[in-house]
Amino acid sequence: MSTLSLVVALALAQTPSPPGGPGDTVPPPLASPAPESVMPETPAPVHEVPQATTTAAPPGAIAATPAAPPWPAHGVPTVGTWDFVATGGLVGGLAIVQFGVPAPTQPKWAGTGFDNWVRDGLRLSSESGRQVAGTTSDVFVFALAALPVLNATLVAGAEHERWDIAWRLVLLDAETMFTSTLAAISLQHLTARQRPFVQECATNPNLADCATGSHYQSFPSGHTTLAFTAVALECFHHGYLDTAHTGWGAAACPVTIAVATMTGVLRIMADRHWATDVLAGALLGGTIGWAVPALHLAVAKGQTPTVVTPIISPSMMGLSIAGRW
Repeated sequence: MSTLSLVVALALAQTPSPPGGPGDTVPPPLASPAPESVMPETPAPVHEVPQATTTAAPPGAIAATPAAPPWPAHGVPTVGTWDFVATGGLVGGLAIVQFGVPAPTQPKWAGTGFDNWVRDGLRLSSESGRQVAGTTSDVFVFALAALPVLNATLVAGAEHERWDIAWRLVLLDAETMFTSTLAAISLQHLTARQRPFVQECATNPNLADCATGSHYQSFPSGHTTLAFTAVALECFHHGYLDTAHTGWGAAACPVTIAVATMTGVLRIMADRHWATDVLAGALLGGTIGWAVPALHLAVAKGQTPTVVTPIISPSMMGLSIAGRW
């Protein structure tokens, strides 16, 4: 009996169990579907996340780049103690020449054939019209002289919040305009050229201009000299320092050139200056207005530029050319 039981037990152990039997409650093959469900899902999120981050980052970086351009565009002029001393000396020299040196009492020369031809075409016939033209030229020249200073304070100081640059530009503007004004008034004393209206004073001494004491201080035109000095400074501010030449930054230079040119024409219409006075004033003012900032910028960059400077003394007048070749 025991032998029969052992044989039956062995036979049952070697016979495969039919499906659905009691031994299939936890079948081992059920563990195989797990890799199939995990394998397709794992790469999908891993593959999509890097694409979202890499495509979104570059547009943000490119959009932020032009938002903050460097200012000033080409550096800052060097301004130091010497400029304070030079500006003070210019103011003192201008006061001496204007109020301490007697005005010429005799003319050395008058208008040329070209000057008379331009005067005949532009001079206003009525005295009231000439007075209006003279007053308008005064307004133009003072407005032009104020523009570089306003540009330095409002653009460099208020807009860009660079007051360290603003005060340098204001001092540079003052130094340049005092230089050109001193040069113009000194030349007027040295050349002693008769103004155009003086020839009318012999026949009509009641003219308002005949009562002034500057009958023989016509060359060069002081108004035109200062106007074109301011133009050169304004073109320097917007052309050299600004990075975006749009709006007033793009129109400042041509507009101020037009106003300065009109200032010179009004001086002829008012019968205060000859045409050659105006042309000489534009050349003198534009040269000084360019040379002084160019010298300061060259010093800031460690260079030695070619600078043309007027020389005025009791015995001579001319131009000094300094540079490195």
